[in-house]
Amino acid sequence: MSKKTFHTTQSIIVVLCFLISGCAANAPARQFSDLLRRYPQTTEPLRLQRLTEKSFEAALRGADAGDVTIMVHPAYSLFFRDSERSAYSETKYFLLRLQLDREARMAAELSKAGKTLILIIPGDYPTESIAPLSYTFYLNTVVAPGRSVYYLYSETWNKGGLAMNDMILLYRFLQTVKAGKVLLGGGYIGRCQREFHTQLTTYFDKAHTYIVPELSSISPDDLSEKEASDLLAGLRKQDYTLVRRFIDKKAEGNANILSLPQKREH
Repeated sequence: MSKKTFHTTQSIIVVLCFLISGCAANAPARQFSDLLRRYPQTTEPLRLQRLTEKSFEAALRGADAGDVTIMVHPAYSLFFRDSERSAYSETKYFLLRLQLDREARMAAELSKAGKTLILIIPGDYPTESIAPLSYTFYLNTVVAPGRSVYYLYSETWNKGGLAMNDMILLYRFLQTVKAGKVLLGGGYIGRCQREFHTQLTTYFDKAHTYIVPELSSISPDDLSEKEASDLLAGLRKQDYTLVRRFIDKKAEGNANILSLPQKREH
């Protein structure tokens, strides 16, 4: 084979490899679009109840609040991402989808069961989400049926902390309804969730505040390909050992972790 022929063949191989890798990188982007189509745009306003002083009265008229679940930035992985986050590997895409589906299912179950659920919605989501009308549809359809579902906005879309007045309001609500435990979920672990947890436990008793692995999501940006693969395999078996370890690592051992009773997932 001549040098010219060799270099030509080599160039063709490089181009083919580039095209193949490009198609692989674009596959999750297309899948993200398909996933987003589950939630069509709506012209309806947000139908959830904002947590206010009146919420205290409504909660007290109902049954004992018992444990209160708080989910930080639900469905963040789908509705808040840039173009780079559409280029995840297949493994990381499937991990995101599994976490998203589980989060939606568990939020719906809590809502339908009449459990007290508080959503911390990304602040300024109408202008910061990649699909704000679809996000509104998601929130309205997944959790709206519950009469004991409330929401507050975080100060910004990419931070988990609340404005001080809202945090004080939340603290007073938890005290008024005599919350047994506060069960914290959402995402991402070690990011917005940690910011909210740190702020909350400044006011509410840390001993009664728990991060729940089954309700919490991990950012693929915080995982290597192997870690994502191991985590995905575990979650498919309903094994949350690696999630617990990740929470403990990101919280540097300063967070209580509580697992929920396992149910068979279909």
